Amino acid sequence: MDESQNTPPATALVIFGSTGNLAQKKLLPALYHLLKGGYLPQDFSVVCVARDESSTVDSIIEKARGSLSHHGQNIDEAALEQLKQRMQMIVMDSTNQDDFHRLKDVLDGIDQYTQKRHNRLFYLAIPPNIFTSVISCLGNVGLDNEEEGASRRILVEKPFGTNLASAKELVSHIAEHFKEHQVYRIDHYLAKETAQNILAFRFNNPIIEDLWGRQFIDHIQITAAETIDIEGRANFYEGMGALRDLVQSHLLQLMALTMMEVPQPLNSENIHAEKLAILEAIRPIKFSHVDEIAVRGQYKGYREETDNPESNVETFAALHFEVANSRWGGVPVLVRTGKALADKMTEITLVFRDRTRRKVEPNLLTIRIQPNEGIGIRLQAKKPGFNDELQTVNMDFCYQTAFDGTQPDAYERVLVDAILGDQSLFATSAEVLRCWEVLEPIIDVWQQDDSQLHFYDKGSWGPDAATELASSYGCEWLSSDSSHICSVHPA
Repeated sequence: MDESQNTPPATALVIFGSTGNLAQKKLLPALYHLLKGGYLPQDFSVVCVARDESSTVDSIIEKARGSLSHHGQNIDEAALEQLKQRMQMIVMDSTNQDDFHRLKDVLDGIDQYTQKRHNRLFYLAIPPNIFTSVISCLGNVGLDNEEEGASRRILVEKPFGTNLASAKELVSHIAEHFKEHQVYRIDHYLAKETAQNILAFRFNNPIIEDLWGRQFIDHIQITAAETIDIEGRANFYEGMGALRDLVQSHLLQLMALTMMEVPQPLNSENIHAEKLAILEAIRPIKFSHVDEIAVRGQYKGYREETDNPESNVETFAALHFEVANSRWGGVPVLVRTGKALADKMTEITLVFRDRTRRKVEPNLLTIRIQPNEGIGIRLQAKKPGFNDELQTVNMDFCYQTAFDGTQPDAYERVLVDAILGDQSLFATSAEVLRCWEVLEPIIDVWQQDDSQLHFYDKGSWGPDAATELASSYGCEWLSSDSSHICSVHPA
């Protein structure tokens, strides 16, 4: 984080679901690191909302300590104690309107005690089925009203609905109480350092930006692969599936970030405008063509894990998109994601055209989002010796070794940007709705079970049908060892 950023304003952060996994494993460790690094406002308070009467600040801090220790971190006891001193607990029912009057009194009390108006952030680290209740209750007691010199912001985790209709309902409901500039829809993939570097890498390196288009790029691949299975989350996954879980949010956002035009000037409003322009330029998918551009797969054994012998929920999805604009028209964009695959990684690869007509191995530019974050370029070079034999070589830089200092976690960036009021890395209502609109034909066809389900072995790269999909566009999926990012300089 840049130390030249504006001085953070006085802020009160309210965490709904403070005893849940997200708060304990991500939010509280992020707050600890930000406090330790001096990135939090001098006047900063955390109000933890919990339903269990046995919940205390001490118990929450101990869980955070356990999470930090689990990741092998040496704990700065003074910093953890400072975080504890800034926290207070309120036991309440997040769906009970009367309890929100007590929450308002607590927040007003913080202002009165410090004699400062605090910005207020409401982080909904809660199940999506109670989003609307909490939002209504906040609005009904006036906690959505912005006062002069003090903002009110709500942070919402995905999923943003389960289809286009439910997303429209959620957007409409939020708009009844919070204006668009107050809503921060979190996509933590966009807050990862490598995702942020896509824009800097493109726009500040003319040699790269000049090649960024259909004249030089043959096709684009975006992969988010996990080695884990559903890990016992049968109820969640049966109602979600890979398409909704990752393609609708993370991967379409990464696609837009990769293919967008240069925002002029480079600010939050223009970044979102250019991302939306890419999403709106995605060629519409016809219901009758879903099987031609999309593959759904399920790992063998999933039905036994979910105790549903007839489940057709996909644990793998591969899709083809085309952006119909002057820069990218005709360039296939292949997107895939899945559980129980051969490797864990999220990366974007641009495969360059062979303009030599000598059928050499294609040059690749790969942006690795996770793990081993970095950027790699695959080139051809002559092997030492007296003949002209070529060998593929890899040039890369790795975040772990290229820069001094610790790389901030995605949730640290989410919190800092929300405190500072920077919406650049958050999804807008228009982007969310357009992503659902793009996928709506596939969702409808798959829900009606009118599309074939392909089974694959755990530890593989998915079903053979995904390979056939890529081949139909003259492409071949790249495995994670194609780029060897950060392998030269291991962590």
